[in-house]
Amino acid sequence: MTKKIFVAMILAFVLIVAGGQSKVDAAEFFVGHYSDGTAVYLLPHTIRVQSNNPYRFTCTVRARHDYLDYSFYTSGGSPYYRNSEGFQGYVFNSGSPVAENIYCYVVEHY
Repeated sequence: MTKKIFVAMILAFVLIVAGGQSKVDAAEFFVGHYSDGTAVYLLPHTIRVQSNNPYRFTCTVRARHDYLDYSFYTSGGSPYYRNSEGFQGYVFNSGSPVAENIYCYVVEHY
C-alpha cells in the first residue's frame, strides 16, 4: 500500500514538472499595442536569427487571434522591418513601438 502511494506521488510530481515545462515553451512576450489598441505578443519560439552582425531575423507575433510574421534586416545602415500585413519601416523612430520592442527583445536575448 505504501509503495502504491509512493509511486502515485512520483507520477504526480513528474506530470507537474512536465506540464510546467511545456507552459514555458509556449510563453508569449508582450511587445506593445498597435495604433488601434490591440495588444501584441511575441512568440519567442518562432524567432529565427540568420545573422547577428548585422541583425537579420524573422519571428511571429499574435494580435488577438491573428498571427503576423515579421522580418528584420538592415537597410541603409539602420535596422528595418516588414510584416505580413505589408507594413514596413525603420525600426527606430518609425512610429512602431511594436517593431522597436521586438528588435530590442531579440538583440538582448539572442
